[in-house]
This record gives sequence, structure tokens and C-alpha cells, in this order.
Amino acid sequence: MAQLTKTSRRVRWASRSAALATCLLVTGCEEAAVSWSDEAPQATSAPSPLAHPPFVAIDSTMRDGAPAAEFLLVQDLMREAGAATLLTQALLAMPESRDSVSNPSRLLAVPVVAAALTTLGDGDAPIDSARCVRSLRVALAPARGRVALWWSSRSRNRAWLVAAWRDTIPAEGRLSPWRGPIVIDSLDQGPADARAAERGAAGCTRPAPSLAVDDILGYVHVAYVVVGPEGPGVFYAHQMDPRSAFEPPVAIVYGDQLGSARVAASGNLVAVGYEDPNSGARPRIGLAVSRTAGHLFEERMIASGTTVTARDPYVTVRGRAIVEGWSELPAGDGEPVFRLRRAVVR
Repeated sequence: MAQLTKTSRRVRWASRSAALATCLLVTGCEEAAVSWSDEAPQATSAPSPLAHPPFVAIDSTMRDGAPAAEFLLVQDLMREAGAATLLTQALLAMPESRDSVSNPSRLLAVPVVAAALTTLGDGDAPIDSARCVRSLRVALAPARGRVALWWSSRSRNRAWLVAAWRDTIPAEGRLSPWRGPIVIDSLDQGPADARAAERGAAGCTRPAPSLAVDDILGYVHVAYVVVGPEGPGVFYAHQMDPRSAFEPPVAIVYGDQLGSARVAASGNLVAVGYEDPNSGARPRIGLAVSRTAGHLFEERMIASGTTVTARDPYVTVRGRAIVEGWSELPAGDGEPVFRLRRAVVR
């Protein structure tokens, strides 16, 4: 019954977001909240982050923390850092990056409970013997410490998305032990669950979650993919206070398959780049945009073309500017082409 309650809560939250977005459109949003600056994706001469260093498929039988797993995790982080560098160069060249986005709506506060305070050690990463391989992501939170995010394996080949905090102690000039786990999403389905044969079950064989800490509002933003009771989808959640739990996840898009998703935030502007789960054998890249610090997403757009295979999305935002990048795979031999597309928030 508890699981059904959580599922209903997420569905209600998604419905609330859609209703609020519709309300905004009806009450005076004659223009789209976001528009493309580029009529079509722009090819670049930059190396594809998907190929430099080459991506190695996730092996869920590999033990987290093993030397081989640590090596591959570093490769994953190198790809993400390289993509961030490429996108930032394009972002800073946009004059809209020097503007700011105002919050166009007033939203009711969502009550959340206090975050877990269990100690998870004082090492570089929180202690979790069930952590899925290559799923750990850690970000600095200015003046507050560090936040970590990962998939944690559960029974029946399910995985929970959890987080932890390591707080700054200014008076002592040090960091506290990690505290958590803070459960973000526990609705993942396993192969023994209803309709698993139809919907699939990923266990630990899934893309790592994406983590961003906004340096303006201080919020923690998360994007991820999961097979929930209502089907596969791309989801987003945020945490406004490090001592509280995350707000209920928002459904970005439901579909037929799992891809990957990444998030970026700057003040009120939040963007999620994702592999469209409805694009079948030829994946497309989508973009979802919020002007309300992640409380609702007003726009969902397709960034890539329809005649190519596009994967591995990245996104960055600043001011009113958004840049999304991805790799397009060649039909035959050859390296992927890294493409960009810029957008502006009105």
C-alpha cells in the first residue's frame, strides 16, 4: 500500500505540473517560453565526448570500488567534464547568458520531511555496499559542503536513487561525516514486478543519474531515468534545503525505453537534456525547460533531427541562454559527430 501511495503522489505531482503549465499558457503566455536560436543542430569539429575516451558499456556484475570499476568511473567523469567545456564555450558567447530569468508564476510550497541523519562515513564517498557501479556523482555546494548522488541496489533487481550530504563546519574548518541516505526515488521496478516483461527492468545496468548544484539559489537538481509502476520515463527532482528531503519527482516524459538524462541549473532556469524514450530504434535528443527553479517544466522540445541516431545528451544554462549538445552516430564506420543547438528563454 505504501508503494501505491508513493506512485499516486508522483502521478498527482506530474498532473499538477501539467495543469500549472496549462494555466500559465491560458493566462497570457502567448509566446513559447523557449525558442531555438539555431534553426537546426550545428555540427562542430570538437571531439565527441562519447568517443573520447571511448564509452564502455556498464557491467552490473562489476563490484563498485574495484580498480577496474574506478577506472571506468574516471573515464565517465572525464567525458562529462569535456562536454561541459565544449558547451560552456558556446554558452558564454551568447549575449542572453548575461541576462536573468524571472519567475513568472507563484507556486504553493510543497511540504517535505527532514532528511536522514545517519552517518555514512567520512571518506571521499558515502558508505553504501549496495552502490551500483559507476553511478556515484559528487558536487560541491558553495559554503555548504558536498552532495553525493547514486543508484543503490535493492531486492528483486530494483534500484533506489539516493543522496547524501557532507556539511561544512565553518567553526572547525572541516567537513562533517556524510549523512544520509536521502531517498529520492524508490519506485523502480524489477523483473518480478507486474508487466516487467513488457516494460523491462534495468537493475544496476542503467545510466548514472545527473547532479547539479545551482550557485545562485543553492538548490540541488537531479535528472534520471527509471522504470516505474507507470512505465519507463525521464524524471527530475530537486532539494531546496540540505536538511530536508527532496520534493516529489516530476515526470519529464514517459516512453517505451530507458536512455540517459542530464540536468543544468542557474537560478530560476533549469534544463533537462534527455534521450527521448519514444524515439524507437533511432534515438532523438529532447530538452525540457523550467523557469520556476524546477517546480514545473513549461516546455519540452526535440533538439536533434529525425533522420539520425543521436545519443549522450549534455546541457548547460546561464541567464536566459541554453546550449544542448549530443553525439550523432554514423551509419557506418567513423567517429560520432558532436552537435550543438542553442535556445533562448523569453
